[in-house]
Amino acid sequence: MDSLESNDQLTIVNGSTKHRISKQLIRKVPYFEKMLSLDLKESKENKVMLNFDEKALKSFLNWLELGNIFIEMDYVINLCNMLDYFGIKDDLIQDCIKHFNDNFSIEHLSVVIPQVTSTSMLINSGTLNAFICRYFTKIVNTSVWLDYPIETIEYICALNLMIHSEYQVFDVIMKWVKFKADSRMCHLNRLLKLVRWCHLEDKELFRITEQVQSLNYQPSKLCSFLKRDCDLNCNRTQQEHFIEIYELNATSLRIIISDNNFFPLIEQVVKLNNSMAIDVLHDEHVSDVFFDSGMEGIRIDWKRNEYRLLDRSQYETYFIKIHNCIQEKNFLEPVCLPANAELIWKYFQTNKSNYFRSTILDDNIYMISPQDFFKFNIYTHEKTIIRLERFKKGLPLGNLLIASRKANDDRVILIDKSTKDAFCFNVNTQQWSSIGRIIDCDRKSPVVQDSTHKLLTLTSTFISLDTISTYLKNNKGGRPKLPKKQIIL
Repeated sequence: MDSLESNDQLTIVNGSTKHRISKQLIRKVPYFEKMLSLDLKESKENKVMLNFDEKALKSFLNWLELGNIFIEMDYVINLCNMLDYFGIKDDLIQDCIKHFNDNFSIEHLSVVIPQVTSTSMLINSGTLNAFICRYFTKIVNTSVWLDYPIETIEYICALNLMIHSEYQVFDVIMKWVKFKADSRMCHLNRLLKLVRWCHLEDKELFRITEQVQSLNYQPSKLCSFLKRDCDLNCNRTQQEHFIEIYELNATSLRIIISDNNFFPLIEQVVKLNNSMAIDVLHDEHVSDVFFDSGMEGIRIDWKRNEYRLLDRSQYETYFIKIHNCIQEKNFLEPVCLPANAELIWKYFQTNKSNYFRSTILDDNIYMISPQDFFKFNIYTHEKTIIRLERFKKGLPLGNLLIASRKANDDRVILIDKSTKDAFCFNVNTQQWSSIGRIIDCDRKSPVVQDSTHKLLTLTSTFISLDTISTYLKNNKGGRPKLPKKQIIL
């Protein structure tokens, strides 16, 4: 290569790889145009040192030289970050966004996770982690989970997953190890460190000991995990909360989040925003709450104090997107709904919430129809009628709410909205008891003085640890001083 031709070429050194490209061509990129126009070392030496993903850079250079580009999920985020760094703001970035949004699924987690950072484009680590934590129990019940590499399993199990028990984490680790036991047993010790042992109950520890013995894993090794200190302020098994939603007026809701004993943790007034995006991959400070047996939905942005109701068309489209992210594309199911509504449709062939009220606790659906209150076991299909003398003349579904935690509890809560009376059915003793009444002890509160006091729902939902801690921190780490509109025991 003669000196004239050499002066017309720019050498790009990316890690251990070198690329040569025409200066005239590369000047179309704002970053290189600025660099070559200044009296810089790179301009004089016709060489620039970069440190980008090689696949992304090669794809970009091909686009410059050939006018087309082939985008793949294993470098699309790196490519988009690089384009932004180079100052490219044209349709190519939009192509990256469209490709990612159209193709993302849990199958790609193993290549997406290494690309994300707290500031990465397309999706950042906060948004990705929120998606994984929210849908962890669905992800681990797919065949995709079994094919993840060890690094992906390790990354996921270290997050503040929305779970009811640390045993769930142990169980899916074992499921992954056993799938290819010969090659994966060597990773067991490494993965078991991700179980937060101090938050396990004795009965769960006993089950764990039995399982590891079946794999010839010495139970004595568990002792080292049990002695490890846990971050007691980060118990990921305590992210399920009861949530009360009151209608203040046409554009405002009052929300109270309570702990397992209905002690209030957060009170928030949120304003209607019909322009709020309904994306599957949403910010970590956004929560979706479903009620009326999973047939009604609301999206809440805790950071902006905004909400948006999900109408039926948005609702169905949203869950089809979730379904496609987690299951195989175009794999048709009868409905794509939250757990309550999906199971109701599966076993009772109806999705009309005016015909029933239901909640799911462990393996059972507790359902009120106009005629009966009964329990239906999801696995045995056994139906058991539950007597409720108060409503023996008929069950006024329009005035009733039914709620429970998703698991690890013995209570089903029934609320008469007309009287605000609350009743509890103990699933162990099969006994009913009155637990109090939802009352307003502070009608002069500026928060509720214009309220119609209409209780839309009381249900349980997962609220992330970050959301709770951020709120409490902003309120000087203390419990909020709430107007006393709550269940009085």
